[in-house]
Amino acid sequence: MNKIKVVNDVSELVTIFTISNTETKRSLLKLLNEKWMSEEEVKEKLGKEAIDILHYLEKIKFVESQWSATPKGPKKVYHNYYTSIQINILIPTEETADVIYVASLNDAAIEEFSKKIEELLENGIQYIAEIQEKLNVTSTFLRVMIKRSKTLTIKGMKVERIS
Repeated sequence: MNKIKVVNDVSELVTIFTISNTETKRSLLKLLNEKWMSEEEVKEKLGKEAIDILHYLEKIKFVESQWSATPKGPKKVYHNYYTSIQINILIPTEETADVIYVASLNDAAIEEFSKKIEELLENGIQYIAEIQEKLNVTSTFLRVMIKRSKTLTIKGMKVERIS
């Protein structure tokens, strides 16, 4: 059965650009396309870094998971959810620069920016507009940064930390 990821939101575009921007991410996606795998199997084949990537892919809902019975007891296993990607976006050129810039940043830069947002959350600032104003960034820039973050998500008009 074909499952198509339809991208209609500019902030989703950054995830498409970055889901395979390293060799480990690329290898993980290939493996998860072929079969269902547990965290243990992923770690064994690709190392500890792949587990963080797997959790990120789960955060952005690019992989699906289910519980599977194994000889060692039930384990959560993962598999690619989508077989295709369709992009339907009309994006203003000024927003394009934000998306491409954030997509090109390394993970360390994303984590550094995420920490700034987390500090604001700890101080009671949680609405996107407030965070955007405090950090002096565009709405698009903030949204795509949060999409790339491993620790943050957007719920409605608020930014939340992922447990």
